Amino acid sequence: MRLDKETSAGIGRRFVAFIPRALVPGLLFAALICAAQTARAQSSVGSNGMVISQVYTRGGEPGAALRNDFIEFFNRGNSNANLADYSLVISTTGPGATADVTVSFGSADIIVVPGGYLLFQLGSSGNNGSFSIVAPEFSDATINLGSTSGKIALVQTQSAAPLGCPLGQDAAIVDYVAYGPASCAEGAAPAPAQATANVALVRRFGGCGDTDNNAADFTTGGPSPHNEFSVTQACTPTFPANTIQFEVGNVDAVEGQGSAEVFVTRSGDTTTAATVQYATVSNRPTRQAGKATDRSDYTTALGTLRFAAGETRKSFRVMITDDAYADGFQIFNVRLGNPTGSLALGARTTMTVSVSDNDQVNGANPIDASSFFVRQHYADFLGRDPDTSGLNFWTSEIENCGTDANCRAIKRINVSAAFYLSIEFQETGFLVYRLFKASYPDTASRPRGFPTYRELIHDTQDIGRGVIVGQGAWQTQLENNKQIAVREFVERPEFKLRYPAGLTPAEFVDALNANTGGALSVAERNALVTGLQNGTETRDTVLRKIAEDNDFKASQSNRAFVLMEYFGYLRRNPTEAPDTDFTGYDFWLTKLNQFNGNFVQAEMVKAFILSTEYRTRFGSQ
Repeated sequence: MRLDKETSAGIGRRFVAFIPRALVPGLLFAALICAAQTARAQSSVGSNGMVISQVYTRGGEPGAALRNDFIEFFNRGNSNANLADYSLVISTTGPGATADVTVSFGSADIIVVPGGYLLFQLGSSGNNGSFSIVAPEFSDATINLGSTSGKIALVQTQSAAPLGCPLGQDAAIVDYVAYGPASCAEGAAPAPAQATANVALVRRFGGCGDTDNNAADFTTGGPSPHNEFSVTQACTPTFPANTIQFEVGNVDAVEGQGSAEVFVTRSGDTTTAATVQYATVSNRPTRQAGKATDRSDYTTALGTLRFAAGETRKSFRVMITDDAYADGFQIFNVRLGNPTGSLALGARTTMTVSVSDNDQVNGANPIDASSFFVRQHYADFLGRDPDTSGLNFWTSEIENCGTDANCRAIKRINVSAAFYLSIEFQETGFLVYRLFKASYPDTASRPRGFPTYRELIHDTQDIGRGVIVGQGAWQTQLENNKQIAVREFVERPEFKLRYPAGLTPAEFVDALNANTGGALSVAERNALVTGLQNGTETRDTVLRKIAEDNDFKASQSNRAFVLMEYFGYLRRNPTEAPDTDFTGYDFWLTKLNQFNGNFVQAEMVKAFILSTEYRTRFGSQ
């Protein structure tokens, strides 16, 4: 099969689709010359399905072995995989490299058998090297990989969202390959850069090796692309004794039920603590028949399940949106990933939530109803079902206006803003924002030092788990969650690559302080440096103290408020379609600053809750 390309309206997005292809002589020859392959051992960690098995970045350069760059996919699992369920996110740097791009593979089934390959041919950096005799299933000559540095992720989603560095957080990341001096990588370090134009990055053990460590999993060797007609490479499956998986393969839900509970179980030796990440993954940005979207049909669920010693069953909830569209029967997927604690993923790493509609025809937009409006704010800003007292209080704030339309409009603005200003969000979502801003400067791989939408949702839901302000021992629970979250934050690949262990205490503190714009006083800075030197502080406690510095909080409040307008109301990053850059974000930040943070006078919240993009999440305008 050969690939044609369609370009979507969204910037940086490609759609590629199969068209029928006859078996040409070159393909037949390529298949015949492949030697029979013996089974290779499959590691118990890493992906149990699709991986990126080979990357060639120097096509066409002087001394090149081949004319074109390429990416090769391989199914190292023991069941069929459907590439139509995935997107490819490419972020590479260097002369001639294409800016960040997301590639989707269309909606038709693209089945890859166990041990099978697919080939994606890309652009060329010159007229050197031979043309490959292995014809690709996909091609896009407009994409050039960075020769010596880049990041490529295979993601089980149809979103074109920017990637950030979600390793260890987002279970939708199926495989992630970084090479050269990249800012994010699986494991301790990226794979080696391709020092000469006649070598490719090759996954060890014929594609079967995956230890979630780019430096260990890849070596360099002569490029040898494979396609769907190449001889399959069997990976010997492992059968780990300790596994974690979904309890069932499908959960049924009805649109009006509020939320669906999903259970995860572990088996084998359960005497030690363990964790696993979960993520909703079918976050399609537009409505499709039979496919649920996280902007309209359910709320993105991302987080960590933490099993104490002896615990074998835990659950999380995915909130279902009772929109007014007659959607019919819809499904979305949930995925597990990144287990810790001597665990491996079991057979059910992906499950389906099936949602039955309760609308026969399109109805009135429910966002105009006060109770729905408030309930949706709990989902969009706090990531949880509403508590009864809170739902009743905020609904009454609006309903007490009676039929006074002006009063109701003002109250809706104030109630909406109250969720951003609430203690619960300020201590969860706003803290997450500041952790990222204090950790990362403005770079091409981390624009403005911001978290991405999915990164903020993940960490906010983790810190907020089990916390309802004013109920029970919420302050103790919040503090425990914060300590765990920040401790794990400084162990993430992106943080460790940016702040290697060899930094002195002064270098570490000064780098973080520089990211804040110098928020620390001299005394505060010196106290943190001294604490690291004498062992009374650790990297996580230093980062948290900087993130919670009052001067830093004040300087970031408006910036975070505007970012949450996009994350909360629109469920997307400010640079995603229909936007293409930070122009919209900057417009609202300038207005909010002009009015000294007064969101009413700036008419910011009003504009977002009345926008067509927000309202059409739930019903017709």
